[in-house]
Amino acid sequence: MWFRNIFSPKQQAALPPLFNEAFLRRLERLSLQAQRTLRGRPSGGAHLSYRLLPTSIFSDHRPYSTGDDYRYVDWNVYAHQDALFVKLGEIEQDVNIHLLLDVSRSMMWGSPPKLRAAQLLAGTLGYLALAHNDRLHVAPFSAAVLREFGPAHGKARLIEMLRFIEHVQPGGETNLRAVLDGYARRHPRGGLLVLCSDLLASEGLEEGLRAFPPPIWQVLVIHLLDPGELNPERLGPIELEDMETGALLPLVVDDETLAHYRRNLTAWQRGIESACGKRGATCARVLSTWPLERQIIPYLRARQILT
Repeated sequence: MWFRNIFSPKQQAALPPLFNEAFLRRLERLSLQAQRTLRGRPSGGAHLSYRLLPTSIFSDHRPYSTGDDYRYVDWNVYAHQDALFVKLGEIEQDVNIHLLLDVSRSMMWGSPPKLRAAQLLAGTLGYLALAHNDRLHVAPFSAAVLREFGPAHGKARLIEMLRFIEHVQPGGETNLRAVLDGYARRHPRGGLLVLCSDLLASEGLEEGLRAFPPPIWQVLVIHLLDPGELNPERLGPIELEDMETGALLPLVVDDETLAHYRRNLTAWQRGIESACGKRGATCARVLSTWPLERQIIPYLRARQILT
């Protein structure tokens, strides 16, 4: 897919700030929906786990063992059976939240650029992770993962996280397989992975997702597109520039060319959805022009990504 960047530095400078206090306050009622199979730590998080540990919230029993806390002994059972049993319950845990943010050159295409939508999404999901005591990692990438933010825990890191996302620098090409393989090796404990990208160079996506198997990992792929990519205009003779490599392609954009483009676009989208499905990942297609609160958040809630 070939596109010329139509977003000038002057237009970029005119954009309003990505985040403001009123917007963040409105996020308080939301939370990320992490699967119970993820491995977390029972340290005040908000996600339920399948693990049963001694707790005052009862769902099962086990015999008392030396060293168990007497607060969790079921004294009613002891009164009737003259035996000590500990009450077990589903614990609430924090989980690792990993946000992989594509900052390759193609993400600067569009009006507003796709990168801005990706930054808004990453900031929103990062805020929810910190607000609910999860451990947050934010990793911008192009051909490789760049300087990472995190692990961070708690709302005290919020401003630092938002500034980090707001100041990421775009550039370079994308190498999805190398990025995903390398990231999985550095984070063997697993968690909830959100890959936010236009997937312009989607080669290697399925192979890369192989490194994030369920149930250790829960993977969400947010496929960002500009409306102009879905419905290009009939322009006549033009010269197109590959946003990632800078290669030029002379082309006549007529009805036949557009029909061929739409067939390839459909095959490309289906290939991405198939790659995600084979690896147990959820794929969500998001347009960069969608208003965050009026369209993107309701869409993610409908897909049971947010609650």
